[in-house]
Amino acid sequence: MLELLKIDVRKYVYSKVFWVMLAVYFALLVLFFFGVEKFVNEALKNASDSSPVSMPAFSIYAFPYVWHNLAFLGGFLKIFLALIILYFITSEFTYNTIRQNIMNGMSRNSFIVSKLLFVVMLSLFSALVLLFSGFVLGMLHTEEITWALMVQKSGFIAAYFLEVFTFGVMAMLLGFLIRKPTLSIGALAVYYYIAEPIISATLPERVAQYLPVEAMGNLIDIPNTALMKMFGVNFRNYVSLQDGIACVVYSVIFILLIFLIYRRKDL
Repeated sequence: MLELLKIDVRKYVYSKVFWVMLAVYFALLVLFFFGVEKFVNEALKNASDSSPVSMPAFSIYAFPYVWHNLAFLGGFLKIFLALIILYFITSEFTYNTIRQNIMNGMSRNSFIVSKLLFVVMLSLFSALVLLFSGFVLGMLHTEEITWALMVQKSGFIAAYFLEVFTFGVMAMLLGFLIRKPTLSIGALAVYYYIAEPIISATLPERVAQYLPVEAMGNLIDIPNTALMKMFGVNFRNYVSLQDGIACVVYSVIFILLIFLIYRRKDL
């Protein structure tokens, strides 16, 4: 397995496009994490100026709530990670490097596993950025820090990894199915932003919650910030086992479909 990862990693180490795309994603994620609180509080301040109800400033960075807050926010940017996955998987077909790999002795199954390891690697990178950002922000915005407080709710990091990984595997499936970079990216965007929301609106809620993107989004619910509590709104502040199982099931289904499609299609 390590050899498969090494073969794949060599392609990315010498690719300027990969490093540029990864750097852009990293910058977006960090800027989003570190800047969102200031943006929200500025918006609340502006709203207070024109409202009879005073909107208090609040922090989303204190332990232990920082893990839930950042994991929820990071989910909005998973589309950018999926674009990296789509680009490099479809590039294998565009430049026929996949044929070269097969000619050099790599089996079809090994090729798929190497791409899955690539998705795992990117998902871990994203989760580590969340871990690092949450740790720094939590240390800076928590008055009394204890180990118990730091690790409380840290399970949201694992949930975030699962959300990003599941979405990445879905993008990988589209890449293997369509094989064209532009068409694959377009198909993902159309399904993510248009098709599933329309389908979800036409189905009963108990059914719509199990659609792929909906299931991934349900994994990490909206955090119960001070603003939400002010208006008497309460959301789930834990990761549901049911939603976790749904994401695992979708990941398995997507992977099985990739194997099935790849075996039947010509290179």
